[in-house]
Amino acid sequence: MLTRLFRPKWLGGLLLATVFAAACFALGQWQWSRYEAKTERNATLDRNYRADPVAFDEVVDDGGVRPGADWARVELRGTYEDDHIYVRNRPNEGVYGYEVLGLLREDSGRLIVVDRGWVRNSPESAAVLPEVPAPPQGEVTVLGWVRPYERSLGRDLPAGQVASIARPDLEGVVGEDLPGAYVRMQLETDAAGQEVDSGLRPLEPPDRSLGPHQAYAIQWWLTMALGYAFVILGVRRELREEQEPLGPGEPEPVRRPAKVSRWDEDDY
Repeated sequence: MLTRLFRPKWLGGLLLATVFAAACFALGQWQWSRYEAKTERNATLDRNYRADPVAFDEVVDDGGVRPGADWARVELRGTYEDDHIYVRNRPNEGVYGYEVLGLLREDSGRLIVVDRGWVRNSPESAAVLPEVPAPPQGEVTVLGWVRPYERSLGRDLPAGQVASIARPDLEGVVGEDLPGAYVRMQLETDAAGQEVDSGLRPLEPPDRSLGPHQAYAIQWWLTMALGYAFVILGVRRELREEQEPLGPGEPEPVRRPAKVSRWDEDDY
């Protein structure tokens, strides 16, 4: 059987099986890397999500959220600007609406974007902004989680609206520089320590699912042997057909004469 594998026909099959195995291995590695990334994300969530709040500048610099600090809890104090910014086409529990961003002005003068919650689209039309209570007046304390900005979608929208929570889009709306991350609100309290009712629906909790990536990776790696299995089965079948004796009364296989070219015919 081994000598049969070295025939050109089956060497080509082995080559194709090797290419197929290499592709399966690469796809398995890709799925495994996605599984590891989600596992690391969950470890970061477990470490930061319910931890004691820290100062915003401890976990954020101008380049963004510092490594390992995603979903870190922070506490902010300041006063809200009068107007909200609306992020369009945001799903929440399977329904589309707006995420409502407040602009919190700290005593230092720095402006921090706070995602205060979600509101359903207006029943009249998606182009009509829903009614949302104004931000609370006076100083407030915001408890929330730092989040990295999103990628800009490059869409031109009406004033006060953005397509994603992207730093350049928001800076274009507010007309000034923003720090390296925004804050997703957990709760806010007024100067008397009373919790403020934003009138908005809380956002969905962060996704913790690992997905099917680990299982897919194992499946791809197991599939690596499939091409070689086909080659071996093909060789065995070929050998069996050559060695199988004829049954009683079974005619000899018809053997066609080899083709002779006209050049060979001239030699006779």
